[in-house]
Order: sequence, then structure tokens, then C-alpha cells
Amino acid sequence: SKGKVLPVERSPDTSTSTIPTATSASSRTTTAICTKNSNEETKVRMPKSRKLNVGWLTPRPIIVSMLNNKGVIYMERQQYAEARKSLSRALRIAEKDGVPPPIIMWNAAAKNDDDVNNLAKAFQTSLCVSFTNAETTPPCSTNIINSNDKYSGKEEISEKAASSPRAKSSSGHSKTTQGNAESNERPSPPSCCCPMPTEITSIANPLELLADCNVGDSSETNRNTNNKCHKAFKYRCEYEEGMDFFKTPFRLNDSSTSLDGTVLFNLGRVSHNQGNLDDALSLYKRALLALERRACRDHPLTLAILVCVGHIQYVRGDHVHSLKTYMASLALARLHFGDESQQVAACWNCIGVLHYVMPTGDEDIALEALQTSLHTRHALLGDSHIDVGTTWNNLGRIYFHKAKYDLAMESYCEALRIRRACQGESVDVAATLFNIGQVYHQLEKRDKALSLYQEFLKLAKLHLGEYHRDICIVTTCIGQVLHELKEFEKALKSFQHALRVGHVALGPIHAEIAITLNKIGNLYYETGDLDSALKIYHQGLEIEMAVLEPGNANVYVTYTNIAEIHKQRSEFQKALEYYERVLHLQKKHDDNTLELANTLSSIGYIRHQMEDYEGALEVNQECLRLRREVSGDMNEDVASTLTHIALVLLKLERHDIALEALAEAYRVRIAIAKPDTRDLAFTLYNIALIYHHRGSHDLALRYYLSTAEVEKLALGKAHRDLSITFYNIGQIYYQRGEMELAVAKFNEALEIERECFGPDHPTCARTLNEIGNIQLQLGNVEGMMNSYTRALRIYRNSGMNHERVLVYGAKLWRFDVVHPCAAPVA
Repeated sequence: SKGKVLPVERSPDTSTSTIPTATSASSRTTTAICTKNSNEETKVRMPKSRKLNVGWLTPRPIIVSMLNNKGVIYMERQQYAEARKSLSRALRIAEKDGVPPPIIMWNAAAKNDDDVNNLAKAFQTSLCVSFTNAETTPPCSTNIINSNDKYSGKEEISEKAASSPRAKSSSGHSKTTQGNAESNERPSPPSCCCPMPTEITSIANPLELLADCNVGDSSETNRNTNNKCHKAFKYRCEYEEGMDFFKTPFRLNDSSTSLDGTVLFNLGRVSHNQGNLDDALSLYKRALLALERRACRDHPLTLAILVCVGHIQYVRGDHVHSLKTYMASLALARLHFGDESQQVAACWNCIGVLHYVMPTGDEDIALEALQTSLHTRHALLGDSHIDVGTTWNNLGRIYFHKAKYDLAMESYCEALRIRRACQGESVDVAATLFNIGQVYHQLEKRDKALSLYQEFLKLAKLHLGEYHRDICIVTTCIGQVLHELKEFEKALKSFQHALRVGHVALGPIHAEIAITLNKIGNLYYETGDLDSALKIYHQGLEIEMAVLEPGNANVYVTYTNIAEIHKQRSEFQKALEYYERVLHLQKKHDDNTLELANTLSSIGYIRHQMEDYEGALEVNQECLRLRREVSGDMNEDVASTLTHIALVLLKLERHDIALEALAEAYRVRIAIAKPDTRDLAFTLYNIALIYHHRGSHDLALRYYLSTAEVEKLALGKAHRDLSITFYNIGQIYYQRGEMELAVAKFNEALEIERECFGPDHPTCARTLNEIGNIQLQLGNVEGMMNSYTRALRIYRNSGMNHERVLVYGAKLWRFDVVHPCAAPVA
């Protein structure tokens, strides 16, 4: 009727207004229009497009985007609990009832359903790339720690925590370092000659990279393998190496191509940042599955996921799989971002670090990869960006390990300049100071090394606290420097302080405690306190046996040190027992032929001292075979082994073969060494000794005189070895009847003996006895009696029998008592 307005019903197929689509292109999912009828909500679906299934429009993607981006904000604030709540809500919404494939993004390229399928296949091909050469890693030789210093060499605190580091800090030196680093002439990035990876010839699913990643088992799967490696490595989260490059979470917007994949990645980053690596790895795997399921070509997201997975594998010590993952990341980055991109530079840096720390890594590849990364980063970011500083520091580690100390110093100084400018006095600055200190330590500039180690401690205590693993390590290094400076009391105090810190930070049973104990044992050994040294070595051995694999190089070293003490005490049976243990472990666990040869050499010496000459000969011959196999004939160790064999043959009275061995040793040493080495003199002396025993006085005299000339150059004119040579020359002259020359040589020997041992040493009495005999032959009664009397007085004062005075040809002379027994009373 008139005046009454009837309600108008809207047609559901024409009059509705759509709600805006999702902020991500991949999240343009179904959208519904709601109409109320009798308090019931009914969804009215839009008809399908004839060309493409554009999906249904719904407000869900907007909510997912808002919750994701809110979570990102919380992550940036490091409010991880709130971030996890927001992202988890976003994920539940994104995965509710399933999210239709992001087909809208292909509208421009796809003309029909076949085109859509082809594009999905193309994405799968571009996403799942890897290198054929990523399956293997080039081998490299490993370093066995020597018995004198277990931990000399290549341990940087920023990466190599299992070995003893060195740290420094001194106000004077830090100024020098800064001055070098901040000078106007900064070193340019090294020219990169790194070959680009091989062509992509095979396709592999990125999910296969996770096939061997056991969630819930952070390191057990690789523990046995890694413990057998000589390059012990443990990831240190305190120091930056550039291995976790893609830390920034992803926001969702209109260009995003994956809702659930992005949210899953961000959730993985939350767990990753909090150290929950198992959860992070599981979430990253789900993110890759989401990308594969949706056929989304989100290359930045895929690359970020792969790099994060590689970092987790690296943290766990699973270096082989980590390298494969980073190589796949490099392939993807090069394919979609180009060679001259930050993403590619980051991957090169990670690959270089892995080759450096892997027991089977190739340092040449590591060097070339880091040079490539540095060159690219320098070109893109300039010479003062923090990523450039990180790569400089990594490059310095390679140079240091290759003993290129000048280049290592240059790299570390550049890293220090950049890090100080970007970070102030950060823990990474402390790590670089430590690395510079190591360079000075290797160059034997111990005062500068000590200064830098102390500066590291100053900074590290601010960031890490008083009781931290690295405080223990660097304090041990300070003790080592003081030990080398012969400041034994200060060194011992430093070692003891390191033990106290280590017990608090690490507990009493830890490899670092064993390291410090070993160094204390070395100090006691050098100061002659063998009892204390032996006790400390045994304490360290107990810890090593508890925490290290039997094949670990540190166990070899401790066994060797204990054997050395027993050898010094002439307890040859016990020494042999420990050397045999080392030999057994090396044959079982170690493939280092030279170290095996060194142990055989020590066993040969012990058997020689035990008068087991046949056994000594057999062991030394095996040692010679191994050393020639590795080093060839022209090698000092080969010459040394030949000399030892000759000495054993002398004991077996096989003089001809012994002479041949010594002649070969002389030929090797004269070819490779300077003509003024003690080893060369030792070889000449033994050749002369053989001729002397065979009665070939002319040849013996010739070699003795040559020995004396070399000893004067190598040892100086007042060394005990030279006195022995002069004594033997005097004997040759005496036997040849050249009495005046004999007296002259014996007097030269006597002067050196008095200077080396003192005038009342029995060695001087022996030489005086010889001089007396020659004076007797010359008829010089006064000289004869003077020499005999002084020799007799020295023997008696030394508590030795006066019958040690020998008179040559006594039976040819008549000696009668010409005074009565009471004469002394008168």
C-alpha cells in the first residue's frame, strides 16, 4: 500500500561487493559473500572463470598477512614469545581447510590449464638445482699436533675452540694495529681466481638435502666421525663468521607468492634465533614442502630456507651435508640473482668457511671462495661494510693456516678496522685481536702477542663474563707465551688460573682442562721437575680418555710426553710401553704416515738403549721405508734415520754396512742443508769414528778435522761436542807418533772442558791423564807428574777411584817406592 516500503532483496549473483584480495599474490584464495536470512549465514559462491580458476575471494589472506607482519615486528624487537603466538595464529588460518594454489600470479603468462601445469614444472626445475660436484669434497691432509706443543698452529678462538687459542692486548700494540688498519692505503681485495662451479647438469629436490637431517639428534650422527678428525671443530655462536646470512624474516604483501611457506619460514627463524634447532629444521622442511605443494616460484624465500638449513647443519658439525646445502644455495642464487650479487657472495663465504673447518676440506678452494666473496662484497658494499670485515677475518684464518703470516696480518687488520668502526669494542673485535695475537705468536713476537691476548681478555670479560670457556683458553695461551719467555712462575700462575676458570665454566672433565694440564706438565718438564710433570700428564690423560676418542691426536701427545719422561729417567721398559700404545693407536686410527714413522723412530731409539739391536734395526728400517715413501730420498728425516741405522749396525759390528749408511746420510745432508749444521757434523764424526776403529788413521783424521770445522761454525768454539772431536784428533796424532800435535789438541780439548764443565770435572781428569802419558813419552818428567797429579786430585775429590789414572806402557817402566812409609809423618 501507499507509504509502505517493501524490503528489496538483492540478487546474490550480481549485486554483491567483493572484499579486497589477500596482500600476497599467492594468497588470492576463495572469497565469500554473506547474506542474512532468518539469522543464518549462507555462503554464495561465484562462478568459475572460463580461462583460469581464479579461486574464491576471502578475508583469510588479509588476516594471515596482518598476523605474519605483526609477528615480524615482534621478531625485530626480539620478543620471540609474542612473535611465535602471532605467527602460529597466522599459520593456523593459512592452513585451515587448505589454501588453493596461487594461480592468479600466472595470469599474464598462462593461457590455459596446460600452461599452468607447464609453469609449475618450470618452477620445480628452477627450484631444485644442485651441482654434480657437490656430492664429494676434496680431501686434504690433516695436521698432527707435535709433542712439544699440542696446540701450536691454527686455532682461532672465533672458530676453532677445541685447540688452545692465543689472545692479546696491549695499549701500545693496539694503537699500532689500528694505525695499520686505518691508514690511508688500505689493502684492496685479493684478486679472485676462483673457478665458477661446474655447469648445472642434474636436478635434485631441495627436500633431499634434509633427508639425512635427523630432527631431535643435534650432533650424535656425526660425533664418531668428527672425533676421529685431527682438525677438531666446535661451532662457536659467540663469533660471527657470516654463515647465517638470511636472518631477516619475510613480510607478506601483494607480491608474496606463498602464505604458509612464508609463515613457516618465519616461525623457523624464531626457533632458530632461540637455539631450538630441531624445531627450526622441522619448520624449514615444512616450508619447503609448502613451496613444492603450491608450486610457488619464490626464489628469495627458497634461498633463505636453504641457507638457514645449511647453517643448522654447520652448527651441528654435519659439515658434509652443510656443504651440499650451501652449494645448492649457490646454484639457486647464481641462477636467479646473478654472480655479482650479495646472495652469491654470501654463499661463497659460507663455502669457504666450510672448506676451512672440514677435516677433509680443501684450503685452496676455501681461499678462492673467500676471495671471490670478498671481491663481490667489496664492489657492492664498499670497503667498510661489516660483511666485508667478516670475510676479511675469514680470509685471514686461511692465510694463517697456510703460514702466510704477512697476508694473514693484513687481512686481520682490515677486519679489525671495519669491525671497530661498525661495532665498537664488540666480541668480534676481541676475536680479531686474538687472531692478530696468534700471528705475532707464530712470528715469535711474544711481547706483542702477550699484549693482544690480554686485550682480548679485557673485552671478552665484558661480553662473556669472568668464567667462560674462552677466558680459560686465552689465559692458557698467555701462560704458554710466558713459558716461552722463560718466566716460569708467571706462566704457572696463569695456567693455574686457567684451570680455575675452566673448572667453573666447563667442569673438571673437559678437553680444555686436559690441554691446560698438558701445558703445565710441559713447564714442569722443562724446569726439570719430572715427578710433577709425570703426575700432571697422567691427570690430563685420564680426562682425555674420558672425553676424547682413542684416536685423537692429543692422546698420542700425552702418551708420548709420558714416554719421554720415562726415557729421561732411563726407565726404558716403561717408555717402550707407552710408545707401543701410541703406535697401536696410530695404526688403528691415524693415516698420517709421517707421524707413524716418528713413533717408530722413538721406539727404535728405546730398543737401541735396551741393547735390543736386532729389534732396533728392524724398527728403524720400517721407519726409513715410510719416510722415503712420503718424502723421497732428499729429506733430513731420511738422513737422520740412516744415521740411527748406522749406529745400530756399529753395535752389531757390521762396520761396512754402517759406513755405507752414513755415507748416504752425508750425501743427503750435504745436498739439502747448509754446510754448518750440527746434524752434518754428527754424520761426519761417526764416519771418522768407524775409520778410527778400523785403524784407517788418515781417513779418520780427515773426517775428524772436517767435523771440527763444521762444529765451530754450527756450535761455536766452546762446545762440548768440539772438545770430544779435539780429544779424538789428539788420539789419532798420538797413535801416529805426532806427539807435539797430540799435546796441542788435548790442550784445546781441556780448555773447552774446563769452560763447559768446570776445572774439577772428571772429564778434565781424563784429558789430563792423556796429556801426562804423552809427556811421559816425550821424557818430560815435570810435565808428566803435573798432569798425573792434577788428574788424581780431581778423581779423589769426585769420590772416584784413583786407579782410573792410566799409564800407557806401565809394564815397560820400573816404578819403585823411593821413600819409607813414615815419610808422610816427616
